[in-house]
Amino acid sequence: MKPVSPEKYNVAWFKLAECVARGEQERAFGVYRLLSHSFEDRAFAQQLAGDLYLAFQDSKSAVQKYEDAAYLYKQSGRLCEAAAVYDHLCTIDPSSKTYKQAAAAARAQ
Repeated sequence: MKPVSPEKYNVAWFKLAECVARGEQERAFGVYRLLSHSFEDRAFAQQLAGDLYLAFQDSKSAVQKYEDAAYLYKQSGRLCEAAAVYDHLCTIDPSSKTYKQAAAAARAQ
């Protein structure tokens, strides 16, 4: 894949934020899809997708993306990031013991 120039990369982030601020979900996900091709970190891409879904009040889809991100972080040995995502899941679903246990387990390793 051809590297993206830093100027275009920065513009894409601002465009993404602008779409979210305006409530333009389809455009935001279009920008996300283009921007995500510049990431080598699939876990981060999943986490960003979760953030977008959450911004548009689709917590069910957000939770799925966050779970995917946490799994990928754990698989790559990035346990601090996995624990942070599980902590965020705890704020979305405070009654879930699963997320609390997963966060504690990630910290303990």
